[in-house]
Formats: sequence, structure tokens, C-alpha cells
Amino acid sequence: MNRKIVTLGVAAFSAAGLQAADAGKVWEVTASLRGFYDDNYTTSPEELAEESWGIEVSPGINLTIGEGTDMELSVGYAFGLRYYDDRGGEQEDYGHELGVSLNKAFSDTSILQLSDSFVIAQEPEILQGGTPLRTEGDNIRNTFSAGYRRVLSGNIGAELGYGNSIFDYEEAFHSALLDRSQNEVNLDVIYNMGQTEYFVGYKFASTDFDGGELNVPGLDFKSDARDNDSHYGYVGVRHQLNKEFTANAQVGAQYVDYYNFDLMPGLIPEDETSPYVNAAMEWGYAEGSKLVAGASLARGATDLQAADQEITAVYAQLLHKLTARVHGTLTARYQESEINGGGEKVDGKEESLLLMGASLTYAIADNIWAEAAYNYDELDSDIPHRSFERNYVSIGIGTSY
Repeated sequence: MNRKIVTLGVAAFSAAGLQAADAGKVWEVTASLRGFYDDNYTTSPEELAEESWGIEVSPGINLTIGEGTDMELSVGYAFGLRYYDDRGGEQEDYGHELGVSLNKAFSDTSILQLSDSFVIAQEPEILQGGTPLRTEGDNIRNTFSAGYRRVLSGNIGAELGYGNSIFDYEEAFHSALLDRSQNEVNLDVIYNMGQTEYFVGYKFASTDFDGGELNVPGLDFKSDARDNDSHYGYVGVRHQLNKEFTANAQVGAQYVDYYNFDLMPGLIPEDETSPYVNAAMEWGYAEGSKLVAGASLARGATDLQAADQEITAVYAQLLHKLTARVHGTLTARYQESEINGGGEKVDGKEESLLLMGASLTYAIADNIWAEAAYNYDELDSDIPHRSFERNYVSIGIGTSY
């Protein structure tokens, strides 16, 4: 059973779900019901951790038109309701994910790819907002990307890309620190040698923090002091051995200009230069089994009162077909972050974040499955009152049609 569905969850939020589950199937409706136990649903330090049992319901729908043709359109939506039995205040979390992608091949040498992902959620793994901490409210992330690739002559080609990301947090503290919009454009020149292609590229990114001022004891933090322009230069390689194995890597440097640094002198640097790495691979080593892994090194936003953080991350996901009806999944992400700016209390401080998950799925029938899952999150921070551990266990049943 090959389930590819849009899904709201603690450990993973899969954009791969925008494709129909079976080749040639135009639409698919899914639904799942889970019971869970969360021993730290506020992602707080141990002395402040709160636990609760609960129920999670998540229906979704996926539509794919023109699969395998020169124009393929995919649309997916998932709704998530999580009810906590023992939580003060609001006992429910609501989440939404809407994803759209369009691939258009004008010819064998000219391809356009468009995608957009819109999320309303509370969980940091879903929001991907630069903070490992859970935050209340209807927090919004929207990410749009466009890429056009064309063969220019012989083995020489070019790829032009554009991306836009918007983050909007409801809670006042995180809104002041993390509300932002980012625009980026890149141009790669490609040399194709069949299964392997080499490229050199340049990317420009502009980030605008629009959360306003944050007034805390001893500090008036101005979010637009962190506005910046980034310049990336890189070289890379992509390799496709066959349809079961692909790998790509790019390595270079990132230069960041904090052009409003004088709004908070001494807390925001004038500029920074750091390495840049982005690598990933996918290996379908057996029928129904796949390994995805990657590594990255880049600067990113932080929910601390500082300029940003340099993040080094590695991740892996293993999907293994144990029997015809049983699938197992293992996921892991580990990242080290070094805080940049913010004064002596936070500048140079380090944090490590570990996210791990395991699940076992049993196909009761072709369109009905049962699942048990466990997720573990741990943040180890040099900064007081941020470190935490979280265990999340769930068991449930799902169906697709």
C-alpha cells in the first residue's frame, strides 16, 4: 500500500502528499483518527512541562490531473483537529494545510515548475519558522516557488528560480521576533553530462521583518533592525543513477548585509559571511522502501532577541516495507545552532535540537490501515529556561478512498 497524503502531525508535515496514492488515480479522500499522549505539549522546561491525553482527527483530499503528461496539476488539503483532555484554556488545536503544484513541459528542453504551500498551525515542525518552540494561535506560513529550466545549446542549460515565504504569528512575542517576508531569486548555469550535471549559481535573498517593536525589561527590540539582504555564490552537482537513486549537493558562501544594524548598535552586526551547504539524496532501494537524507548549513531566523542563527542540520527518513501489509518508518533530524548578535547574554550561545520519530503501519485492507507512532523532541540550549524534552505517543486508524 503506497500512501502519499497531505498530513498534519507532530513529527512530519509531508508536501509529498500532494500526489495521488495510485498511478492514474485522479483524486483521493483520506481520514484518520488517533488517540495520543503528549508529556510536554507546551515544549517547556521540565519543571514547567504539562502533559495530556487527547484525540486527533485529520481528514484530507488530494487531486492530481494529467499525471505523466506534459502538464501535471496537483492539489491537496488536510484539516487537523487535536483535542487535549487536560489542558487549561483552549483545549483544541486546529490546523490547515493547502498545497498546489504545477509542472509544465513546453518541450524536452523547456520546463516550468510552480508550487505553493499554505499552513496554519501551532507545531514548530509544521511551521518551519526558525524556532523549536511551540506557539499558540493561528500561526501562518506561506511558501511559493517557481522555477524555469531550459537547454540553451548542446550540454549547456540554465535555470531561473524565484521564491517567496511569509510568516505571521498570532502570539505577540513571537510575532515581534518572527513575522517576516522573504523574497529570493537565483540563476544557475548548468553543464549536463547525461546522468550527472554540474552547475554554478548565484542567489539573492531579501528578508523584511515586520513584527514591530518588542518592549521587554531593559531592551526595546526593533524587529526591522534585522532586515537584511543575502548574497549566495555556489557550485554544485546533481546525479541520477536511475529512477530509484538521485543525489544533489551545492557548496558555497553566504554574505549577509544587515542594512538597518544602526537601529540597535552593538546588538545587530553590520554584516556576516559564512559557509553555505545544501545536499540531499533519495534512494528507492527496494519495492515499497526508500531512504531520504540530507544536510544543510545556512543562516536562519531565531525567536531570540538577536540578529539570526547559523544552523547546521542533518536529517534522514527511512520507509521500509517489512511485509506485504506492514511498513515501518524512522525519521531523525539533528541541528546545531549558534546565535549571532543580541549582546553578551546570547551572542555565540549554542543550541542543539533533536527530533526523532518511529511508526509502524499495518494494512488491514487495501484502503484501511492501523498505525502506532512515537516521537521524541529535545532542545539543549546554553540559554536558561529554554531546554526541554517531549515525548508523544499515538495509536490510530485511517482510511482512503
